[in-house]
Amino acid sequence: MRNGALALCLSILAAGCSGGDDFSGTGTMTAPRHGHTATLLDAGRIFIAAGLTKTDPLGSAEFYGAAEGRFMALPTPGLRPRGWHRAARLPGGGVLLTGGWTHGNIALREAAILPPSGGAFARADMNAARFDHTLTALKDGSYLVTGGNDGKRAIRGMEIFSPHEKSFAPAARPMFIARQQHTATLLPDGSVLIAGGGRGKGARYAEIYDAASRRTGLARKALSTPRSRHTATLLQGGKVLIAGGLGPAGPLATAELYDPVSSSFELIKEKFSAARQQHTATLLPDGRVLLLGGWGGEKSLAGGEIFDPEGRCFRPLGSSMRYERRLHTATPLPGGRVLIAGGASDIDVLASAEIFKAPPRGEGCGK
Repeated sequence: MRNGALALCLSILAAGCSGGDDFSGTGTMTAPRHGHTATLLDAGRIFIAAGLTKTDPLGSAEFYGAAEGRFMALPTPGLRPRGWHRAARLPGGGVLLTGGWTHGNIALREAAILPPSGGAFARADMNAARFDHTLTALKDGSYLVTGGNDGKRAIRGMEIFSPHEKSFAPAARPMFIARQQHTATLLPDGSVLIAGGGRGKGARYAEIYDAASRRTGLARKALSTPRSRHTATLLQGGKVLIAGGLGPAGPLATAELYDPVSSSFELIKEKFSAARQQHTATLLPDGRVLLLGGWGGEKSLAGGEIFDPEGRCFRPLGSSMRYERRLHTATPLPGGRVLIAGGASDIDVLASAEIFKAPPRGEGCGK
């Protein structure tokens, strides 16, 4: 390595620099897609469903096997094409898809229960049509659906899916604030933090869903700034990292931590190396968080950074993805690896995929 490259690598620190070998290629998806979902079935098996091409929503699904390093198309006869839907793994290994956007700016009520190997699926309609909503697995085995867009506007409604009854029931009352492109994070005590995605005066307020009462209450302290298209990651200590997103003046380079003990947010002093929205955030085995891609600076991004909660710092990666990506997926694999699949660049929708191998913590937040 030349002296200049070595100096650059040392300046980034061992926490983020690996000589450009953090990313490696893997198989190509059977279809280009963004706004899709990637659901981890078990160690090394990922179910990828629907999404959008440049012009059309998709009704297809595929399977990625880490051991084989390739994608395989799965049959989904009769599945209505959709993007910006949500997905979650069900007990027994099936996958629940909820809502989504389809041709004609139509929001879907349809939910599909898909077998992990594809094939005929069961259908269960939600009470309200929606896309850009959230779907969160609760501790009692049910699933919480919040907000989204009904094809005309952001909505306040919440409903709960019961896998046993294969049906949806409305919550006791809707959220205080209409939200879309927000986040909903299961907390250690079984409640759910619902943050961002709002409009108007209430945009900074977060809500806490209580599973016992099936309703929300407001968090004690508001977010530092309104956000949508951000990420929310439950950290190993129980706090939640709210990162990036779209703010009032554009993409954000800031993050904040939610503390469930005080029910409040704290702005992190250090900023990202690049403002980003529509990115991904993936919890690594050692407790750090990988932020990848997104949109910022009027372009799609190929770079990323790692947040280290021990020092509350962000460190840029020593290498970039092979393609700029936004609205992609980033799913953890065994051994600290992450599968990055699809997404949109500034030029096209991608079928490519790559594997990220997390570098060691090294000096962490040391300067």
